[in-house]
Amino acid sequence: MKTVRLQQLIDSINSRAGINPELPENAYRGAMVMDYVSEAVNYAWTFFDWPEINHTEERIVLGAGFAEGGYTYESDYAGTISYIGRALEGSTFDQAVWRIKRVTTNAAGAALNIDTALNVAWNNRLTATYVEDSQNSPSSEIPYVLLFADGKTPIGDVVAVYASNPDTSIPYELKFSVSADRVLITDTAYQSGTVYVKFCEPVPELTIATYDAAASYVFGDLVYHPPTGDCYRAIAATKGNAPTNTIYWHKQSIPFFLGDYIKTSGLASVLLEEVGQENKATYMTARAEGFLLKAMDDAWLRKGEVRTWTARFN
Repeated sequence: MKTVRLQQLIDSINSRAGINPELPENAYRGAMVMDYVSEAVNYAWTFFDWPEINHTEERIVLGAGFAEGGYTYESDYAGTISYIGRALEGSTFDQAVWRIKRVTTNAAGAALNIDTALNVAWNNRLTATYVEDSQNSPSSEIPYVLLFADGKTPIGDVVAVYASNPDTSIPYELKFSVSADRVLITDTAYQSGTVYVKFCEPVPELTIATYDAAASYVFGDLVYHPPTGDCYRAIAATKGNAPTNTIYWHKQSIPFFLGDYIKTSGLASVLLEEVGQENKATYMTARAEGFLLKAMDDAWLRKGEVRTWTARFN
């Protein structure tokens, strides 16, 4: 996917708004412009089912020990808590031989905590004593797909996980939850093999915090890297590894086809802050909306479909 540099968008907004970021009195505007760019990116990201950032891809499942043969599996779902049990084939529910995972999620399905109970009866899963596992390091007994895998498209919002290719068959949709760094397959119907994940790429996250080679970063930290003019998100703990190192960092890429909308929308927001610029701001808002609608029309053609109507903004 063709992308546009973040700094290029910011420079365009500053120059058209008459802002010189080098002047001390304009220092605070750097954060303001970055906020407006972030708002535009977030709005545009979910405005349409953009084919460039929405995918269904085959992924290798890791931690497949939970799906090994010779075991009996059970699952139970109660609100935002899931129980996943494993015992040797032929074990009964009242035998204290079960290994049970208790996965707690929020309403959106993102994993908040994963606990383990050993050598308990499946019938006693609600009252068993669980030992807490870190949500960032789910046990390998639960199959999972990493959100950030080397050489693969990064996974953001997950729509569905299929047991087979949905383009060539009627697939079985697997139950899943999402933790900080992986998609957990919590469906006991899954046995082995690859899965197909339907997802949207992560919304780019932006910051004005400049990368510091002497600083220590943890998963999820955001930095701005002046040599490239882009922001990066840490996907592993790191110190001294430049943001261009894809083992530790993921670039917050902004699609080129959204560039005109983002810089024009950002300019409109800046103008709204200026007394007497309301009319220009209104005009730029209308132009931005036009750019977004044109991008949507182009997207329909890229998807090989013909649209007979045009959306209108209120």
